[in-house]
Amino acid sequence: MEPFSMLANDPVTQARIDLTTALRAAAHHGLNEGVCNHFSMTVPGREDLFLVNPQGLHWSEITPSDLVMADGEGNIIEGKYEVEATAFFIHARIHAGNPRAKVVLHTHMPYATALTSIQDGKRSEE
Repeated sequence: MEPFSMLANDPVTQARIDLTTALRAAAHHGLNEGVCNHFSMTVPGREDLFLVNPQGLHWSEITPSDLVMADGEGNIIEGKYEVEATAFFIHARIHAGNPRAKVVLHTHMPYATALTSIQDGKRSEE
């Protein structure tokens, strides 16, 4: 596989740009709070590979070249950063199990997290 080049005008470069744009938009709207949040997108022309945001970088700062390319076995094919283990577990299985799932967005947004603690209209104490 050729090294990533921002000068290339190809579908993989566009996928990197699109996924980075989604991450930055989510950060802009405060949807990146908490830990273990990750977005992924299958690599055009290589349905066995996906792009995923790296661990440890704030979504507002991620660039297309920061994204990691991985396979379903958890191997990093291209990238200089690590990927959080649950990202591999969640995203690889979704992409493999449903080929129509080209993009997977996993977040722990504050309001969604708060809603999960409500039971019968009241805050759960468990």
